[in-house]
Amino acid sequence: MPCLVEFLFGVFMKSVTLPLRLPEKLIEEIDCLVKAGLYQSRSEAIRDAVRHLIESKSLLIEPYRYYRFRVEEAIMSSEVSPLHPDKVIEELRKIRKELWLRGKEDCSLSL
Repeated sequence: MPCLVEFLFGVFMKSVTLPLRLPEKLIEEIDCLVKAGLYQSRSEAIRDAVRHLIESKSLLIEPYRYYRFRVEEAIMSSEVSPLHPDKVIEELRKIRKELWLRGKEDCSLSL
């Protein structure tokens, strides 16, 4: 019987078979991880690698998620009554735009 953690992390999500070509050296390295007992199969190791890739790159391609994460962190650690994260992000964007326009004006005045 699978544990709750496995269920929550998507072991039972619908999966799709994907044809994949990898250099032999990478396959050998994956096989070493499996033999060492870190993964039960090549597929599990590759799924874990893909999850880590997505987690590490998501923040780079989705600034909104990054800002929301940081705002939520700040709200949670604040002693002030919390605002909705979307409202805080909207205000931050307005401030950023104002500062950018102000900086742009300053540059044109000095030319």
